[in-house]
Amino acid sequence: MKHRKVLALTAALAGFALVATGCSSGSNGGSGGGSDDSGKKTLPTSAQINEQPVSDLQDGGTLRLPISQWITQWNYNQVDGALVDASTIEQATMPFIYVIDGKGAPQLDTDYVSKAEATSDDPLTIEYEINPKAKWNDGSPITWKDFENEWKALNGSNKDYLVGSTTGYEDIASVTKGSSDQDVKVVFDKPFSDWKSLFSPLYPASQTGTPEQFNEAYKGKVPLSSGPYKVSKLDETAGTVTIVPDENWWGDKPKLDQVIFRSLDGNADVDAYLNKEIDSVLTTTSERFDRVKDAKDSKVYASTSAQYTHVDFSSKGILKDKQLRLAIQHAVNREALAQVIGGTLPYKLGTLDNHIFLSTDDGYEANTDPNGTFDVEKAKKILDDDGWKTDGQYRKKGGETLSLSITIPSGATASQKLSEVMQQQLKDVGIELKLKSVAVDDFFEQYVTPGNYDMTIFVWGGTGFHSGGASIYQTGDTGQNYGRIGDESIDKLIAQAVAEPDTGKANAIWNKVDKQVWAIGHSMPITAKPALVAQNPKLANYGAFAGAQNIDWTKVGFTK
Repeated sequence: MKHRKVLALTAALAGFALVATGCSSGSNGGSGGGSDDSGKKTLPTSAQINEQPVSDLQDGGTLRLPISQWITQWNYNQVDGALVDASTIEQATMPFIYVIDGKGAPQLDTDYVSKAEATSDDPLTIEYEINPKAKWNDGSPITWKDFENEWKALNGSNKDYLVGSTTGYEDIASVTKGSSDQDVKVVFDKPFSDWKSLFSPLYPASQTGTPEQFNEAYKGKVPLSSGPYKVSKLDETAGTVTIVPDENWWGDKPKLDQVIFRSLDGNADVDAYLNKEIDSVLTTTSERFDRVKDAKDSKVYASTSAQYTHVDFSSKGILKDKQLRLAIQHAVNREALAQVIGGTLPYKLGTLDNHIFLSTDDGYEANTDPNGTFDVEKAKKILDDDGWKTDGQYRKKGGETLSLSITIPSGATASQKLSEVMQQQLKDVGIELKLKSVAVDDFFEQYVTPGNYDMTIFVWGGTGFHSGGASIYQTGDTGQNYGRIGDESIDKLIAQAVAEPDTGKANAIWNKVDKQVWAIGHSMPITAKPALVAQNPKLANYGAFAGAQNIDWTKVGFTK
């Protein structure tokens, strides 16, 4: 499984809003809501979604929701597909074998698999019983072949499959048929503690069985799906994705007639919400929150998300020098950046000091010391020792000025504000930072994914599994380590962590991973992103979901 990429757009720092964000559920339960000395409240850690029984919902209706850019790749497992907006829609249209509940725990979705259990620990063996009613929306059954195909595509053995992550799949020795086509036997050649993260979403072997199919079949289209809804129209001109109930769905019937997702960048989604053109909007920072907090016929819900804003470094250019990356980590005041993001929000945002865990997670430790602390003098010394000497406003070495750029999507107000603050902070230690604005629709595909940047800002959205973010920190040219910054010692620690079944021991190893990630100057987490959602008060079972919680689309609708 992967983390999900999220644009740090406008004041919302969200958008497609998840991979990954870090590697966790982001929720321990509890309601939160207390206040600190500043009068700001603590974010609730349980969902606020206007939970209502389905019997109290209307039959029919159109739900209108925003997405932050046009989605070009609908295969979530493909390297360009791990987008939170896409995942939100795929939760309604594709099989997820396990879903994450409001407490951050995985739960088997029995609409697809009636039973899944570990039948052996040595070797680890998982047997799945596919629900005999489960089928793709062309009427063909979901079978063991779909599981086998997903393993073969994602295990890393064929580099022509452009995958986002091989984590877990590379540890599988075989996927075979059991007593029938609906029985699946998965045998691992090494333990994988997060096996429940696998095969979600599941794609049909008939459409993704070759590298060309895997990379292209779901590009700009959804040829086959399986869920309570199906994609009925992709209108790139209008920027809309329409899903409608799938007549072949065998589970609980959805309540809505259709859901229309509309691509809106910048603050256009807030404008649309205030004009009653959409029914829900994310309002994560003060500028956006202040615009909607007193809106008529509107309700604001709050919870703790599984997403975090971070600064990513790339080794393709000048920042291939680790000492420069470490100097930047000391020169940047992340607390100031968190305050920029939080602004006048009524909720307190602190810094996130761990790449692997959110502060709400049991395993969370602050691992910034000694490589991620804000220490201007230490930053200057690292630069001096690295040969970058003060020469006017900016440092130089061998006649070259110490200058780098930060790539952000155009119209991303929050990204620009964060970049401007860092620009001044880095100037204080003699580093020139230039802002490079690029087209929103090109941001990930042309810049982030291939690592064509010095620094950039986006949001990771977590999947609810610690292994979900492993590829972000592993060496190699594939996966989600877009900056290609890694170390073999980290690879070894990650392998130990994902194989460790004891949660306490695994958490300790993950924290060793995090310390090493800080030590190589991989990236800088800034702050976990709150889920603050303004929406139509009649909209039920939707809103501020907790952590990586999945949406039950069969329960989403409008109250009578």
